[in-house]
Amino acid sequence: MSASLDLRAVIAEVVREVVADLAGPAAPATPATPLPATPAAPAPPAGVAGAEHVTPPAPRERVEAVRIADDADLDRFARHLLALFDNPKNRQDLRTGRLRFRLEGGGATVVPTDRPAQRIDTGAVTERQVKEAAEAGRRLVLGRRAVLTPLARERARALGVPIEKER
Repeated sequence: MSASLDLRAVIAEVVREVVADLAGPAAPATPATPLPATPAAPAPPAGVAGAEHVTPPAPRERVEAVRIADDADLDRFARHLLALFDNPKNRQDLRTGRLRFRLEGGGATVVPTDRPAQRIDTGAVTERQVKEAAEAGRRLVLGRRAVLTPLARERARALGVPIEKER
């Protein structure tokens, strides 16, 4: 969970830097010019159905799913963001929040069961144990009393070792 928050913070920082570089200097303030008066729509006759006022629909909000699993995905997303920022409508949607992004793949991970399992019932699971499981082509199954260290979790992710935790 901490790695997810760290990744989000890095992405947010990159986005802030890119947007600040592209936005350039702020536009000088201009005095407000009054809008030309538009004639009011004629009132419908009394007693006619559909005479209530209809408000225009709210601007549509877009949410794009983003999957960021490694540096290449992050680079692709940053370039996609730059391409979106080139279009004035997209740029405005980004600034106002009408275009948002949702991090995909944050849910439960499916653990492949085609690998033989190495069970650890108690104690701390270390980087060394993860490395040994990777070399043997095994997945790790942790008992209720086993604890996975943060470094072991990172090593498992880097080496592609699936980890199951019994509940």
